[in-house]
Amino acid sequence: MEVDALDYSVVAIDILGRVAKERRLRIKSQTLDVKRSPLPFPDACFDAVYSHMLFNMRFSEDELHFIFSEVRRVLKPKGLNFFSVRNHNDKSYGRGKEVEKGINDLDGFQIRFFTEKQSKPCAFFLGCF
Repeated sequence: MEVDALDYSVVAIDILGRVAKERRLRIKSQTLDVKRSPLPFPDACFDAVYSHMLFNMRFSEDELHFIFSEVRRVLKPKGLNFFSVRNHNDKSYGRGKEVEKGINDLDGFQIRFFTEKQSKPCAFFLGCF
């Protein structure tokens, strides 16, 4: 398996690079601010994309739409978009201070919680793949 990894955090990418080298894993990693930059890959080049809690960050709906459209662009036909999100069933839902509609600040960490209506973010923002 070949893996390309992106993260906003330089520290996270450095750690991943070190671990990949130690374990001889074929992982190419780089930092990227997905709010401001297109994914640095050609169209239809991946069989699958995996995002862990990415969509829970403080993105506007336009930014979320952009990110989902970029994921769609880099997926091959019938490619799979796997992702996890925090939602209305999360134990922290409704806690903290609401700083924007749907986004709460929990001890300095701003999190988007998806509502029941948005429980399938790809369908909510782009329609199903």
